[in-house]
Amino acid sequence: VSVTPTVSLDYTLTPLSDDQYTSCLCANERKTLSWSLAPSVLGVMNVTVSAEAVTSHASCNNEIVTVPERGRIDVVTRPLIVKAEGTEMTKTHNWLLCPKDDALTEEVELQLPENVIDGSARASLSVLGDILGRALKNLDGLLKMPYGCGEQNMALLAPNIYILQYLKNTDQMTPAIKEKATNFLSSGYQRQLNYKHYDGAYSTFGSGTPNTRLTAFVLRSFAKAQSFIYIDPAKIEQSKTWLERRQLPNGCFQKLGTLFHNRMKGGVSDEVTLSAYITAAFLEMNISAA
Repeated sequence: VSVTPTVSLDYTLTPLSDDQYTSCLCANERKTLSWSLAPSVLGVMNVTVSAEAVTSHASCNNEIVTVPERGRIDVVTRPLIVKAEGTEMTKTHNWLLCPKDDALTEEVELQLPENVIDGSARASLSVLGDILGRALKNLDGLLKMPYGCGEQNMALLAPNIYILQYLKNTDQMTPAIKEKATNFLSSGYQRQLNYKHYDGAYSTFGSGTPNTRLTAFVLRSFAKAQSFIYIDPAKIEQSKTWLERRQLPNGCFQKLGTLFHNRMKGGVSDEVTLSAYITAAFLEMNISAA
């Protein structure tokens, strides 16, 4: 059998000195042949090797060499991925395009590093018709199982509600995503009750001073979650009553407790923004904040 690699401009094959590429090979036997390959291009390249049964006057394992009339040549092609050495760097440019006419043009100049490896640069472009962009391409991956303290649990529970609301309102809900999300909601709901006080307030660790903002966040989220899972109405009513009793004569709501999760309070912590948040929660529930 004679084995021959196909010549290509994409790579250089160097035979290893201790290998013979014409070898005696009987039926049902195998042999490994090796070359040293040096690619000259990046990306996917095909390497092709052919094996041919050839005539020989020498015996092969005391057998006379015969060449079949059919099937004497076999050709195998395998793709190889060649990657550039060094550290890969990625830069992303985003645009929000609002076309007024039939055509819209946006130009961007891509600046490559001075030490970039030749042939390693590449660019890709994707256009999405929804303002939520790529988040909608991975909604199933955005669903999270709530866990942790009272703040962490709610920070993971709430996005599941918004995802379900979006999918429902856009008729994109699938049974698999709905089942997964509602299971997460039910688990998060039960866990959050561990941080509830007897009077309806909630706190980060379930003991100590109740937290006004966290209680409002829980009330708002539970009210929305009622569309997808069972929420005890008594729990919602308790929290609503507790917040109503925190309203001061000037209309603002009393600030109690401290949030450790800064993103939950949106970077603000004064009494006015807290009162606005609670009022918004009441309005969403069709409750008047007098």
